[in-house]
Amino acid sequence: MRKLYTLVGLIMVFSLILSACATPAATEAPVATDATAEATEAPAVELVLNPYIGSNKLDGNGVPPTFFDDVHIRRGFAYAFDWDTVINEVWNGEAVQSLTLALPGMPGYSNDSAAYALDLEKSAEEFKLADVDKDGIPAGEDPDDVWDMGFRLQMIYNTGNSTRQIYAEILQANLAEVNELFTVEVLGLPWPAYLAAQRAKKIPVMVAGWLEDIHDAHNWYQPYTSGTYGARQNMPDDMKGEFKSLLDQAVALVDPAARAEVYYQMNAMYYDQVPGIITVLPTAHGFEQKWIGNRVFNPIFSQDYYAPMTKSADAKNPDVITVVTSGDTDTLDPALSYDTSSGEIIQNVYETLIFYDGVATDKFVPQLATEVPTIENGGVSADGMTWTFKIREGVKFHEGGDLTASDVAYSLQRGLLQGGYSSPQWLLAEPFFGVGLDDITLLVDEGASADSRETLVANDPAVLVAACEKVKAAIVADDAAGTVTMNLATAWGPLLPTLANGWGSIMDSEWVMANGGWDGSCDTWQNFYGMTSAEDPFSAIANGTGPYKLALWTPGEETILEAFDGYWGTPANVPTVIRKIVEEFGTRFSMLQQGDADIIYVPAEQRPQVDPLVGEMRVFDLEANVYAEPVAVCAYNEAELGLAKFTPCAAGETGLDQPLRLNIGRPALQQDVLIFNFNIQP
Repeated sequence: MRKLYTLVGLIMVFSLILSACATPAATEAPVATDATAEATEAPAVELVLNPYIGSNKLDGNGVPPTFFDDVHIRRGFAYAFDWDTVINEVWNGEAVQSLTLALPGMPGYSNDSAAYALDLEKSAEEFKLADVDKDGIPAGEDPDDVWDMGFRLQMIYNTGNSTRQIYAEILQANLAEVNELFTVEVLGLPWPAYLAAQRAKKIPVMVAGWLEDIHDAHNWYQPYTSGTYGARQNMPDDMKGEFKSLLDQAVALVDPAARAEVYYQMNAMYYDQVPGIITVLPTAHGFEQKWIGNRVFNPIFSQDYYAPMTKSADAKNPDVITVVTSGDTDTLDPALSYDTSSGEIIQNVYETLIFYDGVATDKFVPQLATEVPTIENGGVSADGMTWTFKIREGVKFHEGGDLTASDVAYSLQRGLLQGGYSSPQWLLAEPFFGVGLDDITLLVDEGASADSRETLVANDPAVLVAACEKVKAAIVADDAAGTVTMNLATAWGPLLPTLANGWGSIMDSEWVMANGGWDGSCDTWQNFYGMTSAEDPFSAIANGTGPYKLALWTPGEETILEAFDGYWGTPANVPTVIRKIVEEFGTRFSMLQQGDADIIYVPAEQRPQVDPLVGEMRVFDLEANVYAEPVAVCAYNEAELGLAKFTPCAAGETGLDQPLRLNIGRPALQQDVLIFNFNIQP
């Protein structure tokens, strides 16, 4: 039996071997059911394309998402931009090319800075040097690269914004002239769609406008390199890191000359790497009655600082300055005010520790302090971390209180604790809390309760008290010595221009507490966080130390200021100021013609109506960064643009018999930069 089993086993093994070696018989494939098909078919992958860059490839019908990470492409676009067309067509001759991110008068600005100019030959040279397909061969020698393939992309603007539309049309026309294969399509989008595309980082070339918060170079370099716009354009980490290193180095320096040297390096890098095309600075074109004198033209001021102004005895209503404008005050609380209309009243009613020296944008004079702290006078420590302000004695608030060092400390502490991103307090927060810590909530819950008082008050009371105590330790009053010491978290070069603005105004702490404000306790500050103008008890009342006091505010109609008899400094020259709100230009213009208004707001499109009434003018000197003395105007030609409309009188000539003085040519504190998207998102 065992032999039989063995024989059978050998036969079976041999059969299996033969079966394995044989060609298998054909069999019919099983019919797949619907369920089987769904399980075995690969899912379809939908390719998402960005419609603003065509095919999303370098094929002549689009561009790849990383098109602008090639520096030669960016330079090619820069050389194709026409600043003169922008100046003449957008601003009617009343603008100047901006050379750097820093504005005239700031550390880092220089009239000798390298800047791009329209040059289509250089534009072509740069495109030929590009290597968009990244094969190591310049485009001018590579038939598969951008010079021979061409490109197509769309430049987007928000519908109705003619300035952005013209920017796009300039590049559209000039790039087509550089190479007929270069196609830029200009597309207008409704504002919500435009904003959504910008935030989603889908727009190939974006217009990034900025209006400064403080007059300091840091406020210009930061957003365009490592801040808001640097992020939106997907700037490469290495480039952003290099900018950030220089930015942090400059902001920590107290000496303006030392800061300027660092900013010069940033200028050179921005020019060389051209992450954006810096456009133009629009210039001023404002009117006043010739009987107005001593008007201080400092662009940092919120409109006018009235105290030095005079009015001729033969003027209509010589004891009243009447300003007629549009846009009413939002709040009179210095800690909350973040608009020009509110700021104009605040800067005449309240005062800061230091203030700008007349027309100078880079020099300061003591106001409620007795001197401007420096390293040389011992007011600033060698490391720039400790600033000591000596507080002026004998200063009265409008309602009779005496200014003390404690009032100064309380006012600044209150602002920081009131915080919120609808206020200007983020500008003060960083020097006291640290770089990137721009709201008090970041000291409590890492910003989780930002702009939400309800969320903030739910935090651990001990944590809330600790945050408040940190603020109090940062700003310390010594009433006996008459000093306030500021202990910074980091050395901060822009501290003085930050404190010189309206949000650095000093309030009477006892008056604030008596009128429903913060009581100074670290147990209660959170109840005042994120204050709005509607709920703020100090939106409609004021009690400062300034040369004027608030007499009346009728919202939507007028604000009346009266000279303060107990003012510690040089008293105001004109007893009363009336600021009227008149939204309709025709009425404002009529009041100016009749002499019932001394100064009015004139929109750019209405200037031609007022220009013929100019009898003299003050022209801004860009080199000296100041207005020149007034000169009589002998002729007016409406066919010209900007300053060329007005012919100054030669020696011995008599000017036109017209009532107005024109102030023209001062660069504004705003500019646009066309920024390139280094990695366009789908």
